Amino acid sequence: MQREITINELKDEVDSLDEVNEPIIVKRKNKQDLVVISLEQYKKQIFLEKLSSKLEKSKKEVAHGKVHSARTIFKEMRAKYGY
Repeated sequence: MQREITINELKDEVDSLDEVNEPIIVKRKNKQDLVVISLEQYKKQIFLEKLSSKLEKSKKEVAHGKVHSARTIFKEMRAKYGY
């Protein structure tokens, strides 16, 4: 669940928090609202966005036949690295 506060309440709210467990929406007059989330939540969001992007790229590569068997890849690695 998210909470809403005004920009004037932001400093007091942030100073009083030990951790941010839910998004906090900061309402501003005549400006776009802001969202405060924990650093952990932010890093997770970035990770998931990057993962999603890589998965989409992989799906397109599979659809266009740009795949190799594991056997081929390991054979190439053995030849290159001497395993």
